[in-house]
Amino acid sequence: MVLDTPLYSGFYTSQKLVDEFNMLDDNLPIALKEKDSTNSDDDNDYGKTSSASLIDANGTQHTQQVENSPLSPAVTVDQLNVAVVRNIDVLQHIFGTLSGKDRLAKILKYVLDLLKLFVGRSRASITKWDPQVLQYYSKVLAQFNLRLILKHPITIIKIITVAGLRNFEAKASLVGTSLSLFRQILRFGGTPFRVANLCHKIGTTMHQISRSKQVSVVSPNSSTHALSVVNKLWFNEATLSELIDFYYGVMDELMLLHKFKLWNHAGMYQWVAKHEALSWYYDIMLGLKKNWVSLQELNRAQLELEIQIQVKKRALELSSKLHGKAASPIKQQLLMDLHAGNNGNSQVLLRIQEIERERKVVMLDLMRLSFDFLADTTDVFNLKTPPGTYAVLSLASGLTGFTKLWGNAKKELQT
Repeated sequence: MVLDTPLYSGFYTSQKLVDEFNMLDDNLPIALKEKDSTNSDDDNDYGKTSSASLIDANGTQHTQQVENSPLSPAVTVDQLNVAVVRNIDVLQHIFGTLSGKDRLAKILKYVLDLLKLFVGRSRASITKWDPQVLQYYSKVLAQFNLRLILKHPITIIKIITVAGLRNFEAKASLVGTSLSLFRQILRFGGTPFRVANLCHKIGTTMHQISRSKQVSVVSPNSSTHALSVVNKLWFNEATLSELIDFYYGVMDELMLLHKFKLWNHAGMYQWVAKHEALSWYYDIMLGLKKNWVSLQELNRAQLELEIQIQVKKRALELSSKLHGKAASPIKQQLLMDLHAGNNGNSQVLLRIQEIERERKVVMLDLMRLSFDFLADTTDVFNLKTPPGTYAVLSLASGLTGFTKLWGNAKKELQT
């Protein structure tokens, strides 16, 4: 019996498969084996093939080449067409966003704080080295002339150095305060929208409770009641995140209004400052929890895809060792599908690369929140730490956050 090719043209879309069925009808089994791995570099890059050997009754093998491309042409073209992005373009893109401005301002502020600390220690060491510098500081500057320089050159150099360092400290403090105010202004204005969202949620809750009462009147056996509605809408992580965000936003904006001298009360200021640090503390802990869960999910997804590739690879190795004299057409069909399905590994590999990129972003976010958590701990518990500890932790947080923004911006510009 000979299979009619047009009748089976849509079965596997392969003339080779129809020919193999005709040979199977004559009891000519098929054995699949992989091509020698010592192929040329061009075969490894694209168009890798494997051999399908047809064994007749006399033991003669007739080989056919089955294409086994690791990357589809479309994927290769997309990879070649990736735009080259300049670093200055990435920086401009970051600076054009509110989060980018916030990160850059944070980095600059705490760099200045650390420089101010270093300069202050240097100035203190100079004044301890020669106490007369401070004693004659004002007089010498008031009577500054060439004769005095020639008479006391070393002392004049010390005085100029101390004056320059002190001026730098004053300017750095001013710029640092302005940057802190600038970051708070960027965050300002979200409270009315948070209040609107909470009011909408309250209205939705009341509406669903009234509906549940109507349902309970119509059907007394219904399990829907007010407590279940409240539990569904309010006792979840999303609502907790909204409440913490509202808590922190109110305290942060009250502190900004205090800096603008719109209110001034010592006791109220202490209370708001304490709760601002505490609300940020809660927000950081919730962010750490969310990112940790996301990291575990990404790890699980990456592991599943890697297992899938290993299973396909092992199945291909086993299929090359099958030599059946009376292999059924179904088995041959499965083997051919297995070799043809190997072309889909490129999509799996691309997905693994995307997951790896997402893992790096999540890990950077975890590092950033961890540094923020350590820094805010010193404020929440009033810990006595060495000078510069808060600035170092905050600078590390800013750098990791900026690295995350850089990666996201570069990917966005490349697509």
